This record gives sequence, structure tokens and C-alpha cells, in this order.
Amino acid sequence: MSDALTLDPDRCALIIQDLQNDVIIEGGAFAESGSPAHAKEQNVVANVADLAAACRAKGIPVLHVWYIVEPGAPGLKLNAPLFNGVVETGALVRGTWGAAPADGLEAQEGDYIIEKMRMSAWQGTRLENMLEGLGRDTIIITGAWTNMSIEHTSRTGADKGYSMVVPEDGTSTMNADWQNASINYALQNVASVTTCAAVKAAIGA
Repeated sequence: MSDALTLDPDRCALIIQDLQNDVIIEGGAFAESGSPAHAKEQNVVANVADLAAACRAKGIPVLHVWYIVEPGAPGLKLNAPLFNGVVETGALVRGTWGAAPADGLEAQEGDYIIEKMRMSAWQGTRLENMLEGLGRDTIIITGAWTNMSIEHTSRTGADKGYSMVVPEDGTSTMNADWQNASINYALQNVASVTTCAAVKAAIGA
């Protein structure tokens, strides 16, 4: 993990990605994956809610990235197991409980909402236009799943020239093994891997 984290709040944005009921909550479409249990182990909802409040207090924009499909998932290309799973489980359909953010992570006044249909928050969305318009080039990314969406978004963000910051206790996936593979290996060369507490300290919260 990164030591002495330094962040300029005026250059930062916080992303909260895929922390939706179907993804991380018991009774959700992907509950059998183990993700609800790992989300609890990580205390991810409470940690991210706390970090989001700290960011808002420092004037850091909060962007919610939600995976949303219409009923039947029209237009979702079924070229990978994850996307097939969205269709097979009827997950993340607009207007349903499953597509809604986990309790405590609802968008607040002044937040921004980005919708996607791929793993990466950049693919086919307005994310980059929003960040450019807001003048932000340092991205603090939280959410699920660490080894899929968080990795995809972090890698692409790094390639695009953004500084990516991943507070590991603000992320979760299906189990500790996948988390370890992502946090301690895959993300090490594309992001500053840290903690929510370190991010709060670095922004002066």
C-alpha cells in the first residue's frame, strides 16, 4: 500500500461504483457469489458512506456509477460470463430494488449519476466528459467488484492519464482471495492503493 498519500481536494473526484442491491446485498441477484458476505467483511457500505460525506464536506464531487439495464437487457452484448449472468438472473433492471444503491449510499443533492452497461465506468458513458468539465484528474474509486469493475475502471483511468486512488476498505468482491489478488497484485501498478482513513487524512477531512 502507498505510504504518505498526498491529495489536492480541488483535483479529486470520488466514484462509488456498482454498490447496488443486486451486487452486494443479501437477496440480490448475485448473492450466491458470496459478495454480500464479503461486503460485510469489508464494511464497505459504511466505509464508503463515511468517505463520501468527508468528500462532500471538502467540495469533492461524488459520482455514482450504476450498472443499469432495461427489462430483458436489450442491447447488452452477451460476450462474457458476467454479462450473461446479468440476463440470466434478471439483475440490475431500471426501477427495481436490485438496481437501487445499497441503503446509505443513495445519491445526495449535488452528486452526479453515471449509468453503464459494461464493467468499466468509462465504456460508453459520460464519465470522462463530466470529469473534464469538473476539472478533476485524481479519481478516488470505491465499489464492487474489486477484481472486475474496479480494476477495469482503474486501468483505463490510468491509461487516460488520470491518477487513480483505490482505498481497499472501500471496495469488495466475492471473497478474500479475489480481493487479495486485486489489491495486492493487479492494482499495484495502476493505482495508489490505500485506505479510506488515509484518503480522509490526505484531503484534510
